[in-house]
Amino acid sequence: MKEKELLRLIQISKLYYEENKTQAEIARIMDISRPSVSNLLNKARKEGIVKIDILSYQHSNMGLSQGLCRRFNLKSCHVVAVAEDLHQAAAGVLVEFLDKTKVLGLGWGNNINKMIESMPQPDSDATAHGIICPLIGTATVPHRGYHPNELATELSRKTGFQAEYLISPAFPTTEQDQELFKNTNNYQEILERWRKADTAIITLGSFPLVPDHGTALRFGKKLTHEKAVGSLLSYFFNLQGEQIQGDDDYAIQIPLSLLNRIKHVIGIVPRESNISAVISCLRTGYIRHLVITEQTAKELITFNVEFE
Repeated sequence: MKEKELLRLIQISKLYYEENKTQAEIARIMDISRPSVSNLLNKARKEGIVKIDILSYQHSNMGLSQGLCRRFNLKSCHVVAVAEDLHQAAAGVLVEFLDKTKVLGLGWGNNINKMIESMPQPDSDATAHGIICPLIGTATVPHRGYHPNELATELSRKTGFQAEYLISPAFPTTEQDQELFKNTNNYQEILERWRKADTAIITLGSFPLVPDHGTALRFGKKLTHEKAVGSLLSYFFNLQGEQIQGDDDYAIQIPLSLLNRIKHVIGIVPRESNISAVISCLRTGYIRHLVITEQTAKELITFNVEFE
Protein backbone atom coordinates (compact mmCIF):
# COMPACT_ATOMS: atom_id res chain seq x y z
CA MET A 1 0.00 0.00 0.00
CA LYS A 2 1.34 3.40 -0.94
CA GLU A 3 1.94 5.97 1.78
CA LYS A 4 -0.60 8.39 0.32
CA GLU A 5 -3.34 5.74 0.40
CA LEU A 6 -2.41 4.70 3.95
CA LEU A 7 -2.61 8.31 5.20
CA ARG A 8 -6.01 8.67 3.52
CA LEU A 9 -7.35 5.56 5.26
CA ILE A 10 -6.04 6.80 8.62
CA GLN A 11 -7.62 10.24 8.09
CA ILE A 12 -11.03 8.80 7.22
CA SER A 13 -10.85 6.32 10.12
CA LYS A 14 -10.05 9.09 12.59
CA LEU A 15 -12.93 11.23 11.34
CA TYR A 16 -15.37 8.33 11.68
CA TYR A 17 -14.21 6.52 14.84
CA GLU A 18 -12.58 9.29 16.89
CA GLU A 19 -14.47 12.43 15.84
CA ASN A 20 -17.84 10.66 15.34
CA LYS A 21 -18.40 12.20 11.91
CA THR A 22 -21.10 10.59 9.77
CA GLN A 23 -20.18 9.01 6.45
CA ALA A 24 -22.06 11.82 4.69
CA GLU A 25 -20.03 14.45 6.59
CA ILE A 26 -16.79 12.68 5.74
CA ALA A 27 -17.80 12.52 2.08
CA ARG A 28 -18.19 16.32 2.05
CA ILE A 29 -14.92 16.88 3.90
CA MET A 30 -12.94 14.53 1.64
CA ASP A 31 -14.85 15.53 -1.51
CA ILE A 32 -15.74 11.94 -2.37
CA SER A 33 -18.99 9.97 -2.58
CA ARG A 34 -20.63 8.40 0.47
CA PRO A 35 -20.26 4.83 -0.94
CA SER A 36 -16.54 5.57 -1.35
CA VAL A 37 -16.32 6.44 2.36
CA SER A 38 -17.98 3.13 3.25
CA ASN A 39 -15.61 1.20 1.00
CA LEU A 40 -12.55 2.96 2.46
CA LEU A 41 -13.68 2.26 6.05
CA ASN A 42 -14.12 -1.43 5.18
CA LYS A 43 -10.64 -1.44 3.65
CA ALA A 44 -9.20 0.20 6.79
CA ARG A 45 -10.63 -2.64 8.88
CA LYS A 46 -9.31 -5.32 6.50
CA GLU A 47 -5.84 -3.76 6.47
CA GLY A 48 -5.73 -3.68 10.29
CA ILE A 49 -5.70 0.11 10.48
CA VAL A 50 -8.93 -0.09 12.48
CA LYS A 51 -9.41 -2.85 15.05
CA ILE A 52 -12.75 -3.31 16.77
CA ASP A 53 -12.73 -5.25 20.04
CA ILE A 54 -16.05 -6.31 21.50
CA LEU A 55 -15.75 -6.86 25.24
CA SER A 56 -17.34 -9.87 26.82
CA TYR A 57 -19.94 -8.91 29.40
CA GLN A 58 -17.75 -9.93 32.35
CA HIS A 59 -14.99 -7.60 31.14
CA SER A 60 -17.28 -4.61 30.66
CA ASN A 61 -17.44 -2.13 33.55
CA MET A 62 -20.95 -3.28 34.40
CA GLY A 63 -19.81 -6.90 34.34
CA LEU A 64 -16.78 -6.10 36.51
CA SER A 65 -19.01 -4.24 38.96
CA GLN A 66 -21.50 -7.08 39.30
CA GLY A 67 -18.72 -9.66 39.51
CA LEU A 68 -17.05 -7.83 42.40
CA CYS A 69 -20.39 -7.34 44.16
CA ARG A 70 -21.07 -11.08 44.01
CA ARG A 71 -17.56 -12.10 45.02
CA PHE A 72 -17.26 -9.76 48.01
CA ASN A 73 -20.92 -9.33 48.99
CA LEU A 74 -20.97 -5.62 48.13
CA LYS A 75 -24.13 -3.55 47.82
CA SER A 76 -22.66 -1.51 44.95
CA CYS A 77 -19.43 -1.10 43.01
CA HIS A 78 -18.53 1.92 40.89
CA VAL A 79 -15.87 1.10 38.27
CA VAL A 80 -14.01 4.16 36.95
CA ALA A 81 -12.75 3.86 33.37
CA VAL A 82 -10.15 6.65 33.67
CA ALA A 83 -7.91 6.42 36.75
CA GLU A 84 -7.59 10.21 36.95
CA ASP A 85 -11.35 10.39 37.61
CA LEU A 86 -11.22 8.15 40.71
CA HIS A 87 -11.55 10.87 43.35
CA GLN A 88 -14.25 12.76 41.48
CA ALA A 89 -16.18 9.49 41.13
CA ALA A 90 -15.81 8.81 44.86
CA ALA A 91 -17.11 12.31 45.59
CA GLY A 92 -20.11 11.61 43.36
CA VAL A 93 -20.87 8.36 45.18
CA LEU A 94 -20.70 10.12 48.55
CA VAL A 95 -23.01 12.90 47.35
CA GLU A 96 -25.61 10.27 46.45
CA PHE A 97 -25.74 9.17 50.10
CA LEU A 98 -25.83 12.59 51.77
CA ASP A 99 -29.60 13.05 51.61
CA LYS A 100 -30.11 9.89 53.67
CA THR A 101 -27.17 10.44 56.03
CA LYS A 102 -27.49 11.79 59.56
CA VAL A 103 -23.98 10.98 60.81
CA LEU A 104 -21.09 10.65 58.37
CA GLY A 105 -17.91 8.95 59.57
CA LEU A 106 -14.81 10.30 57.84
CA GLY A 107 -11.62 8.34 57.22
CA TRP A 108 -8.23 9.79 56.47
CA GLY A 109 -5.34 9.74 54.02
CA ASN A 110 -4.30 11.32 50.74
CA ASN A 111 -7.17 9.78 48.78
CA ILE A 112 -9.81 11.09 51.20
CA ASN A 113 -8.21 14.53 50.94
CA LYS A 114 -8.32 14.40 47.12
CA MET A 115 -11.91 13.18 47.20
CA ILE A 116 -12.93 16.17 49.32
CA GLU A 117 -11.09 18.51 46.93
CA SER A 118 -13.13 16.98 44.09
CA MET A 119 -16.46 17.57 45.85
CA PRO A 120 -18.69 20.07 44.02
CA GLN A 121 -19.17 23.52 45.47
CA PRO A 122 -22.24 23.70 47.71
CA ASP A 123 -25.55 24.93 46.36
CA SER A 124 -26.28 28.19 48.17
CA ASP A 125 -30.00 27.35 48.29
CA ALA A 126 -29.55 23.79 49.55
CA THR A 127 -29.97 22.87 53.20
CA ALA A 128 -28.16 19.96 54.81
CA HIS A 129 -28.93 18.39 58.16
CA GLY A 130 -26.15 16.04 59.16
CA ILE A 131 -22.99 15.66 61.19
CA ILE A 132 -19.45 14.74 60.10
CA CYS A 133 -17.06 13.19 62.59
CA PRO A 134 -13.56 11.67 62.19
CA LEU A 135 -13.19 7.92 62.58
CA ILE A 136 -9.61 8.17 63.87
CA GLY A 137 -7.44 10.62 65.78
CA THR A 138 -4.79 12.93 64.31
CA ALA A 139 -1.35 11.72 63.17
CA THR A 140 1.83 13.69 63.79
CA VAL A 141 2.78 13.79 60.09
CA PRO A 142 2.42 17.19 58.36
CA HIS A 143 0.24 15.93 55.48
CA ARG A 144 -3.31 17.31 55.81
CA GLY A 145 -4.75 13.96 54.78
CA TYR A 146 -3.79 12.63 58.21
CA HIS A 147 -5.43 15.49 60.12
CA PRO A 148 -9.07 14.29 60.11
CA ASN A 149 -10.37 17.37 61.91
CA GLU A 150 -9.12 19.57 59.05
CA LEU A 151 -10.69 17.19 56.55
CA ALA A 152 -13.98 17.35 58.46
CA THR A 153 -13.88 21.16 58.35
CA GLU A 154 -13.36 21.19 54.57
CA LEU A 155 -16.02 18.55 53.94
CA SER A 156 -18.40 20.51 56.14
CA ARG A 157 -17.85 23.53 53.91
CA LYS A 158 -18.60 21.45 50.81
CA THR A 159 -21.69 19.67 52.18
CA GLY A 160 -23.24 21.96 54.76
CA PHE A 161 -22.96 19.19 57.36
CA GLN A 162 -21.85 20.20 60.86
CA ALA A 163 -18.27 19.15 61.64
CA GLU A 164 -17.48 17.63 65.02
CA TYR A 165 -13.91 16.92 66.09
CA LEU A 166 -11.98 14.17 67.81
CA ILE A 167 -9.40 15.94 69.98
CA SER A 168 -6.93 13.11 70.30
CA PRO A 169 -3.74 11.77 68.74
CA ALA A 170 -4.23 8.72 66.57
CA PHE A 171 -1.48 6.79 68.31
CA PRO A 172 -0.94 7.36 72.04
CA THR A 173 2.21 5.55 73.14
CA THR A 174 0.96 4.03 76.40
CA GLU A 175 -2.19 2.38 77.70
CA GLN A 176 -2.44 5.10 80.34
CA ASP A 177 -2.42 7.83 77.69
CA GLN A 178 -5.05 5.95 75.71
CA GLU A 179 -7.31 5.68 78.74
CA LEU A 180 -6.77 9.37 79.47
CA PHE A 181 -8.13 10.33 76.05
CA LYS A 182 -10.92 7.76 76.15
CA ASN A 183 -12.17 9.17 79.44
CA THR A 184 -12.60 12.71 78.07
CA ASN A 185 -16.05 14.11 77.33
CA ASN A 186 -14.94 14.72 73.75
CA TYR A 187 -14.15 11.05 73.15
CA GLN A 188 -17.41 9.92 74.74
CA GLU A 189 -19.36 12.32 72.52
CA ILE A 190 -17.60 11.07 69.38
CA LEU A 191 -18.11 7.48 70.51
CA GLU A 192 -21.84 8.19 70.61
CA ARG A 193 -21.62 9.63 67.07
CA TRP A 194 -19.87 6.45 65.91
CA ARG A 195 -22.73 4.40 67.36
CA LYS A 196 -25.22 6.42 65.32
CA ALA A 197 -23.22 6.72 62.08
CA ASP A 198 -25.14 5.54 59.04
CA THR A 199 -22.54 6.35 56.34
CA ALA A 200 -18.74 6.31 56.29
CA ILE A 201 -16.06 6.80 53.66
CA ILE A 202 -12.60 5.28 54.05
CA THR A 203 -9.58 4.19 51.99
CA LEU A 204 -8.48 0.60 51.44
CA GLY A 205 -4.81 0.68 52.44
CA SER A 206 -1.93 -1.76 52.38
CA PHE A 207 0.96 -2.87 54.55
CA PRO A 208 3.59 -1.51 54.71
CA LEU A 209 2.12 1.99 54.83
CA VAL A 210 3.47 5.40 53.91
CA PRO A 211 3.46 7.18 56.33
CA ASP A 212 4.11 4.23 58.63
CA HIS A 213 1.48 4.90 61.38
CA GLY A 214 4.00 3.96 64.08
CA THR A 215 3.65 0.26 63.36
CA ALA A 216 6.99 -0.73 64.93
CA LEU A 217 5.98 0.67 68.34
CA ARG A 218 2.42 -0.63 68.10
CA PHE A 219 3.05 -4.12 66.70
CA GLY A 220 6.77 -4.86 66.83
CA LYS A 221 7.38 -7.50 64.14
CA LYS A 222 3.92 -9.02 64.48
CA LEU A 223 2.56 -7.52 61.25
CA THR A 224 5.41 -9.07 59.28
CA HIS A 225 5.27 -12.42 61.06
CA GLU A 226 1.51 -12.73 60.65
CA LYS A 227 1.65 -11.55 57.03
CA ALA A 228 -0.35 -8.34 57.18
CA VAL A 229 -1.34 -7.07 53.73
CA GLY A 230 -4.42 -4.84 54.13
CA SER A 231 -5.26 -1.84 56.29
CA LEU A 232 -8.45 0.07 57.18
CA LEU A 233 -8.20 3.11 59.47
CA SER A 234 -4.84 1.78 60.72
CA TYR A 235 -6.27 -1.62 61.60
CA PHE A 236 -4.31 -4.39 59.87
CA PHE A 237 -5.47 -7.66 58.31
CA ASN A 238 -4.00 -10.76 56.69
CA LEU A 239 -5.02 -12.01 53.24
CA GLN A 240 -8.04 -13.81 54.73
CA GLY A 241 -9.32 -10.53 56.19
CA GLU A 242 -8.52 -11.52 59.78
CA GLN A 243 -7.40 -8.72 62.12
CA ILE A 244 -3.85 -8.72 63.46
CA GLN A 245 -3.75 -7.24 66.95
CA GLY A 246 -0.72 -5.59 68.52
CA ASP A 247 0.32 -6.06 72.14
CA ASP A 248 1.20 -2.36 72.43
CA ASP A 249 -1.38 -0.89 70.09
CA TYR A 250 -3.19 2.00 71.82
CA ALA A 251 -4.66 3.66 68.76
CA ILE A 252 -7.71 5.91 69.01
CA GLN A 253 -10.07 4.87 66.21
CA ILE A 254 -13.63 3.66 65.77
CA PRO A 255 -13.99 0.14 67.21
CA LEU A 256 -14.42 -2.43 64.46
CA SER A 257 -17.64 -3.63 66.08
CA LEU A 258 -19.12 -0.15 65.45
CA LEU A 259 -17.65 0.13 61.96
CA ASN A 260 -19.41 -3.14 61.17
CA ARG A 261 -22.75 -1.61 62.21
CA ILE A 262 -22.54 1.30 59.74
CA LYS A 263 -25.03 0.64 56.96
CA HIS A 264 -23.15 2.32 54.13
CA VAL A 265 -19.34 2.10 54.28
CA ILE A 266 -17.86 3.46 51.05
CA GLY A 267 -14.36 2.24 50.26
CA ILE A 268 -11.97 4.01 47.88
CA VAL A 269 -9.36 1.77 46.23
CA PRO A 270 -6.27 3.87 45.38
CA ARG A 271 -5.16 3.48 41.76
CA GLU A 272 -1.76 2.09 42.84
CA SER A 273 -3.26 -0.51 45.21
CA ASN A 274 -1.74 -3.90 45.83
CA ILE A 275 -4.33 -6.53 44.81
CA SER A 276 -3.67 -8.71 47.87
CA ALA A 277 -4.29 -5.71 50.12
CA VAL A 278 -7.60 -4.94 48.39
CA ILE A 279 -8.74 -8.55 48.77
CA SER A 280 -7.72 -8.48 52.43
CA CYS A 281 -9.78 -5.35 53.11
CA LEU A 282 -12.82 -6.61 51.20
CA ARG A 283 -12.76 -9.95 53.01
CA THR A 284 -13.20 -8.17 56.32
CA GLY A 285 -16.80 -7.52 55.31
CA TYR A 286 -16.79 -3.89 56.48
CA ILE A 287 -16.92 -2.37 52.98
CA ARG A 288 -20.44 -2.14 51.50
CA HIS A 289 -19.80 0.13 48.50
CA LEU A 290 -16.64 0.27 46.40
CA VAL A 291 -15.06 2.87 44.11
CA ILE A 292 -12.30 1.33 42.01
CA THR A 293 -10.45 1.91 38.74
CA GLU A 294 -11.19 -0.32 35.77
CA GLN A 295 -7.60 -1.60 35.66
CA THR A 296 -7.60 -2.61 39.34
CA ALA A 297 -11.06 -4.15 39.01
CA LYS A 298 -9.84 -6.34 36.12
CA GLU A 299 -6.82 -7.45 38.14
CA LEU A 300 -9.02 -8.15 41.13
CA ILE A 301 -11.64 -10.19 39.26
CA THR A 302 -8.97 -12.35 37.62
CA PHE A 303 -6.78 -12.81 40.71
CA ASN A 304 -5.55 -16.40 40.86
CA VAL A 305 -7.68 -18.14 43.49
CA GLU A 306 -5.03 -20.83 43.96
CA PHE A 307 -2.50 -18.14 44.87
CA GLU A 308 -4.84 -16.89 47.57
